[in-house]
Amino acid sequence: MRHMKPLLILSSLFFLLAGCQDHAEDVSIKKKNVQEPGTASKEVDPLSITPLEWINQEAGDLYQQYIENKNGAKDPEAYREASDKAVDEYVEDVRQKETGKWSDEKWTQSILSSLQTGYGGIASELENYEVVYDEMKLPDGRLLQDVPMDEITEKEDKKVNVALLIDSSGSMKADVDGKSKMSLAKESLETLAKELPESVNVSLIAFGHKGTGSDADKEMSCKAVESLYPLQPYDEGAFSESLTKFDPKGWTPLASSIELANEQLSSQSDEKTENFIYVVSDGIETCDGDPVATATKVKADNTDVKINIIGFDVDSEADEQLKKVADAGGGEYSSVKTKQQLSEIENVWKEAINKNTWRWWAVNRFSDNVWTTVDHYNALRDIVSTYQSMIRNEENRMIQTLNTLEKEELIDSEKRSAISSLLDERQEKIRNYLNDLESTKHKEVKTVSDELDKRLDAIKKQVGI
Repeated sequence: MRHMKPLLILSSLFFLLAGCQDHAEDVSIKKKNVQEPGTASKEVDPLSITPLEWINQEAGDLYQQYIENKNGAKDPEAYREASDKAVDEYVEDVRQKETGKWSDEKWTQSILSSLQTGYGGIASELENYEVVYDEMKLPDGRLLQDVPMDEITEKEDKKVNVALLIDSSGSMKADVDGKSKMSLAKESLETLAKELPESVNVSLIAFGHKGTGSDADKEMSCKAVESLYPLQPYDEGAFSESLTKFDPKGWTPLASSIELANEQLSSQSDEKTENFIYVVSDGIETCDGDPVATATKVKADNTDVKINIIGFDVDSEADEQLKKVADAGGGEYSSVKTKQQLSEIENVWKEAINKNTWRWWAVNRFSDNVWTTVDHYNALRDIVSTYQSMIRNEENRMIQTLNTLEKEELIDSEKRSAISSLLDERQEKIRNYLNDLESTKHKEVKTVSDELDKRLDAIKKQVGI
């Protein structure tokens, strides 16, 4: 779709509801706002029935029996045969009745109770069509159309730094859902880094990735706190390569890794910088450091910092310590046990990042607004095509019925004309009702699209583009 020509975009945005092809009449949509259907069995004046009452009437008995499950667009021959059977059976049925004194209204009700189409489903589909722009979802999970304009226009010129810390102690070799915890943690951090806006600086720090878990290697392992991707804008190739430079091996110098992260962030921070430290760890500090005290000091040194931690498949002792570290660092702690839960935390972390990030994200979403608007118009056009086909097929069925009744001398030309007028009046009410619903939805799409354009224009102005 992204390669459609501009002329096609324009024509789709302002399509004329005409020339629709046959679609299925067997629309089976759960009704939400449309009332429960009635019947057409009573002798009443069709002119006194409201459009909504006509919409809510259920399909005729013979229509349900022969026609409802036939698709006129896919198999027109089978559809015609089914329609012929329904009409023939109706005529044969009324032939057995005393119809000589039937009024125009009674004939109309008799025909409809057997052969009318049910429009409740298609009306409900149209009425409940949701004008949602999922492509305009922000990194924090909200839809742009739900963000207040005053939030968008609020002045915000902070820059954002993100330090990603990964526990590389030997316990990260353990499997979770068929993969090592280290592999899953690397995948999670790579996904997070890749989805950060271009304006964000990111770093990667591994800790405990040297030596072994033996006492003899403790000193070496506890000193193994290394920045493998220095704080800078994200580069996919370089960041991916940095993830290949370490494996799970030794002890857990968590406090030292937080200290290094703070040094990096402080070196590139000013009063307009917001800093985030994200840690993935599966255990407690084992290198004699005090990560809670370290987090407290980091927060005191740099008030605009948040230390967020994931405890990955941890025991109760580690769970308690890691939560205290996150609390001391002004951030959030999350305990996860599965690959799916780890993936979900990525979204939680994104929500914590300053809203300046979604401003940058939104700058390149103007085309998404256009294309999603085209999609909505096309979807509405399909619904319109369906109900126009339903009306057209019903009209042909009613004409066929009246022709047969007149041919069989069950009605004369004058009676036929009167019944036809009543049927036409009903169809006009149904057509206008559905057209009005479509028009309302069409205006809703335009209103939402225009409002999104205003938001996007404001965002462009905010970031100086």
